[in-house]
Amino acid sequence: MTFLSRLCLSAMLLAGPVYAAPTTEQASLALMLTQLNHIESTLQRAQAQAAQTPAERFFFDYTQVYADIGTIRTGIEHYLTPARSQPRHIIPLSGRYRLEDAAQ
Repeated sequence: MTFLSRLCLSAMLLAGPVYAAPTTEQASLALMLTQLNHIESTLQRAQAQAAQTPAERFFFDYTQVYADIGTIRTGIEHYLTPARSQPRHIIPLSGRYRLEDAAQ
């Protein structure tokens, strides 16, 4: 089994629970962040085991895959944590600011 097929198999196994028990969108995206961490761990192990020799014509671009995973992670995190706070319920103003002295 080649490295790429092992990576694809790992990704499919990790992504399986997303389809098995659909929950809220936020929970699914949070799960996706966890799965990206697992994929990165798998990539790190594969990169440590990879033996790149100068004679090989093709090799796996680990730098690019890490950059792509980082881009995906940043997008999901940006969506899950908005930069500004959510709008609050607006309390109506009375507009009546004049008080009368009841003693007079």
